[in-house]
Amino acid sequence: MKKTQKALLLILCVALCAVMVSCGTGGKVPADGLGVPTFAVGEWATYYDSTSDGGSCTAELTSVEEVIDGVTVTTHTVVGNVTAKFQYGYAGWTCNPDEATLALLKTAKGFSFKILGDGKRYTFKYKTSDITDHAYFEYSFNTEPGEVLTIEIPLGFLMQASWGIPRRLNMANVFAIEWQTHESWRRDPEVNPFEIKIWDFYVYN
Repeated sequence: MKKTQKALLLILCVALCAVMVSCGTGGKVPADGLGVPTFAVGEWATYYDSTSDGGSCTAELTSVEEVIDGVTVTTHTVVGNVTAKFQYGYAGWTCNPDEATLALLKTAKGFSFKILGDGKRYTFKYKTSDITDHAYFEYSFNTEPGEVLTIEIPLGFLMQASWGIPRRLNMANVFAIEWQTHESWRRDPEVNPFEIKIWDFYVYN
């Protein structure tokens, strides 16, 4: 009987360890473990490097209502280019939150959004006003060409960019959310087009 109990205990331990490793390496946490989701409301806009890149970076945003899986949603499609000819070129888009969403961002446990990508790499940025060198806390993710992905980001997944002055994450100072792609992920010196669609951005508390 004791041998059977020990065997069962060993199996349970191994299974638990496997789950922990899977969560740690895969970066996926079920959305229902993040808290209560609230749809984020804000002003969507693009931004891009227009100085150090020689004017080769561009980004344009189109927001439309679409029916996806039987539900009418507002999608934001960003089309642009990031040059690799000049160092530090970048392009991206932002959601400048309204007052209610900003309050949620200050106590957020995580975030999620749906994305239809182009196979390129992007970064989600949590912007706080105490960071003045642009080395915000962020989380990078890959996309699959033509495939809809749900990206779930627990707050603990956010890491400060390594090149900045190290700081603690001060959530009270958050003022905006950004997504970005940049030249270090590109190869062609002139043309590196990107196109990505995002919708259903939720904040979890």
